[in-house]
Amino acid sequence: MPLNRWNPSDALARIESEVDHAASHAHSASVNTSTEGDDLVITVDGVDPSDVDVQVSGGRLTIKGGGGTSTSEHRSEGGATFSSSSSSSSSFSRSFSLPDGVTESDVSTTPSANGVTVRIHNAA
Repeated sequence: MPLNRWNPSDALARIESEVDHAASHAHSASVNTSTEGDDLVITVDGVDPSDVDVQVSGGRLTIKGGGGTSTSEHRSEGGATFSSSSSSSSSFSRSFSLPDGVTESDVSTTPSANGVTVRIHNAA
């Protein structure tokens, strides 16, 4: 088996490639608010609805979520086997002050195609 010297330029190029690959698979959640009649509507896109937690406590609405991906790759080259793995994760948390009198029963959450929609009834 031939002895190969470590080449820092090649190593740096490989690391940059792996970081670029991981960054291209990362995502972030977007949060938009609007009103519909007397309701305040908060739409969270870019998340898996099963990873979202909505809580009402102390006059505040808190929406938390997270998710992630992982990949691994194995390849052989010149008689050597290389393995690499990467993972990315993202999480978010947004809190909103609620108007006086709004209770947990005034808040409803429904999954959407790209996330969740939180409706606060009679809050606008």
